[in-house]
Amino acid sequence: MPEQNDYKNLYKEIVTNLLEGVMVISMKGKITMLNPAAERMLGLNQEDIGNSFINVFLTREGTDAFNEAILDTIYEKEKVSNMPVDYMLEGELRNLSLTTSYIHNDGEKSVVVVMEDVTELNELRDAQTALDKIQRLNREYEKAKDEAVRANEAKSLFLSNMSHEIRTPINAVLGMNEMILRECSDKQLLSYAANIQSSGKTLLFLINDILDMSKIESGKMEIVSVEYAPENMVMDLWNVIYLRAQEKGLAIRFVLDETLPRRLFGDDVRIKQIVTNLLTNAVKYTPQGSIEMKAAYERQGSETIALIISVADTGMGIREEDMGKLFESFQRLDEEKNRNIEGTGLGMNITMSLLKLMGGDMKVKSEYGRGSVFTVTIPQKVICDEPTGSFEEIKSRREQSLSRKQQLFEAPEASVLVVDDNSMNLTVFQALLKRTKVKVTTADSGKRCLELVKKEKYHMIFMDHMMPEMDGVETFREMRKLSDFPNKDTPVIVLTANALSGAREGYLKEGFSDFLTKPIDGDLLEQTIKNYLPKMLVREAEADTSENGQSGAQSEYEHYLQYGISIENGLSHARQDEDMYQELVKMFIRERAKQEEMQRFLAGQNMEDYAIRVHGLKGNARTLGAETLADMAFEHEKQSKAGNAEYVNCHWDELLSVWDRTLEGFQEYLDIYGGAESDEYAPPESEMLEDSKETLQLSGSDLENVTVLLEDFETGQAVGQLKEWLRSPLEPSMRDFIQDVLTALEDEFDEDKAIELLKKNGGNQHVV
Repeated sequence: MPEQNDYKNLYKEIVTNLLEGVMVISMKGKITMLNPAAERMLGLNQEDIGNSFINVFLTREGTDAFNEAILDTIYEKEKVSNMPVDYMLEGELRNLSLTTSYIHNDGEKSVVVVMEDVTELNELRDAQTALDKIQRLNREYEKAKDEAVRANEAKSLFLSNMSHEIRTPINAVLGMNEMILRECSDKQLLSYAANIQSSGKTLLFLINDILDMSKIESGKMEIVSVEYAPENMVMDLWNVIYLRAQEKGLAIRFVLDETLPRRLFGDDVRIKQIVTNLLTNAVKYTPQGSIEMKAAYERQGSETIALIISVADTGMGIREEDMGKLFESFQRLDEEKNRNIEGTGLGMNITMSLLKLMGGDMKVKSEYGRGSVFTVTIPQKVICDEPTGSFEEIKSRREQSLSRKQQLFEAPEASVLVVDDNSMNLTVFQALLKRTKVKVTTADSGKRCLELVKKEKYHMIFMDHMMPEMDGVETFREMRKLSDFPNKDTPVIVLTANALSGAREGYLKEGFSDFLTKPIDGDLLEQTIKNYLPKMLVREAEADTSENGQSGAQSEYEHYLQYGISIENGLSHARQDEDMYQELVKMFIRERAKQEEMQRFLAGQNMEDYAIRVHGLKGNARTLGAETLADMAFEHEKQSKAGNAEYVNCHWDELLSVWDRTLEGFQEYLDIYGGAESDEYAPPESEMLEDSKETLQLSGSDLENVTVLLEDFETGQAVGQLKEWLRSPLEPSMRDFIQDVLTALEDEFDEDKAIELLKKNGGNQHVV
């Protein structure tokens, strides 16, 4: 059995190795024992054993709570259990947890103090508490953020829908009001109608601002970069602001750096919106004096410039303390003085947002009471480095272009082939070359092109890039695979809307001889043909002494802007040839029936075919200068290609309304300026096996193959085959029969009727 000393040694070993501090104090207040842990916690050592508790602790600062707990136990007032106390050790505040009790040893009573340093534990607990609080606050923040985002999205959606919904009836009101202005002779009613027109246009302007702002806030505002001519943009800005400035008696001056590159790549629509806002603000806030717009640039690289446009006025100016409010939403500066000036207060905010989207910026200098200068800087890619010329030179060129242009040359023995799937593009191409007397052959597909180049020699071939089934590049590659055919060395020029820097090099690397962008520039087209035709085929053009009977009409064309039509832009694409332009307008009006086809695509949720049709609508509208319709069609094209049927359905009525309004404007234009129907500018029929006088003979099995395609639901292939036959010489009765089948398929959407016609007529006398 272990002796008592053994137990004492065991207990001593245990106490010595405890992590908790243990201190024993006699009832007389002397320290009788300290274990190593207590020495570390209290800053004592073995020499302190035997000293009085009072002498050791009461003279130390920062130990009051500790001292009180120990003395209360010695004086038998109360024992403590896990009592937290602060204890200052070497200038650092520590957290101790105390437990006191009594022991009897050899008949003497003593106080045992057991202590634990919980400083780190408390710090961890505090940190955890803080972390818990932070996490809770983060959750609350995320919840509030989500609610704010949803609220902002709901607001933006509401504003967008509201703006679209309000614009449609306002357009109708303005349209009907326009009828009053035209047909009414009562002066009082005309005065009322003029006020309605002015207020209605102002309301549309405000709604467009709100719509743009909602697009920006919802992240749906897109920058659409295209190739453009700065001179056209500058002239558009001049036309917008000149009359407004004149109405207020303000002097207006435009200055253009004549070395500005002739063709740039960027979003000219948004740039015009930005500068128009600056110009209209200058007119609004300038009671007298002048306004000056300057356009210049700085080189940023071999293919990039910083376009710099500044607008200076002698108007009211801006106080220094108001500068910070300038770009805030719904803000108008100097409200009391400017309370009669119309606007939403969104213009500058929208301007800054658009600049950020394009990587640009704005600087403002202003002196209150003396005027302001707003300068915007926008990076743009350079397409053509030729200089634009001064503003006065541009104005002079525009005035000269109002009369019919003289062609550069004549080449009646030259023959060119143009390949494009868009009939209006073919018409434009043929019309642009009509006075050159060049023979133009057209093909509406890559497949048809390959058939034609195998059988006849052409001096040049113009190939559209974007075509269905087989695009221009694929067609060109297939053409080069042919052997021993008459066009092996014929120059092939690609036609494309891809105006990005580097595109030309890509096409030339593919093997094309040259590159023309759309819409086609008539002068550049003639110059290109003249460059590539054999010299012996080209002769100088005879002077055109005929007068353009419509030249005096140009001053009236501003009237058609209310329909969203810039006759001037359309005429520029037709080389100022009004006869040609009028024929294109007639073609566009005849295509009104496509509205029903597009509506059927919508009803069937067929976004793919809808996108194809609206893409064609956009291009044709742009060619004719119907800018409002072209812009809206472009938005529908983007949304339908993205499969956003909800957007397209929601905005179909709006597109239809603008389309009808555009057609109304074109019809009015034709009624005033258009002549009788003429096929002078109709596109020539594609070469269709002209060297063969024999009609195409179709067998019963040919018609049966089409029937099988229809029964297998391969309607597209069947229609393609029927149209292919129509391009060939056929007996009149067979041509009428095939046309009847196509009518059943394309106009009546009745495949059963088409199948019945094919089976019924499969054995008649015209089929062998």
